[in-house]
Amino acid sequence: SGLRPVLNMESQEDSYWLERWEKGMTGWHKDSVDQVLQKYFDLLSGGKSNLSILVPLCGKTLDITWICEKGHNVVGCDLSDVAAREFFEENNILYSTSELPDFKVYSATNKNIKFLVGDIFKLTSDCAGTFDAIWDCNALVAVNVEDRVKYVELLTNLLNPQGRILMATWEYNQAERAKHPFSVPNSLVKQFFDS
Repeated sequence: SGLRPVLNMESQEDSYWLERWEKGMTGWHKDSVDQVLQKYFDLLSGGKSNLSILVPLCGKTLDITWICEKGHNVVGCDLSDVAAREFFEENNILYSTSELPDFKVYSATNKNIKFLVGDIFKLTSDCAGTFDAIWDCNALVAVNVEDRVKYVELLTNLLNPQGRILMATWEYNQAERAKHPFSVPNSLVKQFFDS
């Protein structure tokens, strides 16, 4: 099927996400650029251009093209090959593909966009470089609770010194809904990133 899991090859969670992509059940996908990103982008970029920006667990978000059009180099990462193909096809972006040991790489031929398909936890600075900024648009809420610390460590390890992270999450009473997206209150985000 050309699909690769993002978290753990044996995980039921991976199967859940991959099946949703395969069946087109992607209700989380927006047909517009995220409003939080638009409102706070200058804080994320620090007013600079030509930054390297990571968009983890990106799906086929339009945020990638929007960031690129602002003059930045964008790397998206997701588990689904379907997401990568649809991103390039729906945005009419020509691309080539190549392979890294743990990722299939889609590279735009006429824009500064790369899309890595594979296990986000195998993403290292050796294969992807480091980033000046990270736009986490509801990615943390998709990560299993037990993997959150590992995910946050991954992001901070991929971030350049003085780099910035902009994060959008969901906050609600988790007792009322025991499935995705998981609630991630501001207090938890501060706990993860205050250092």
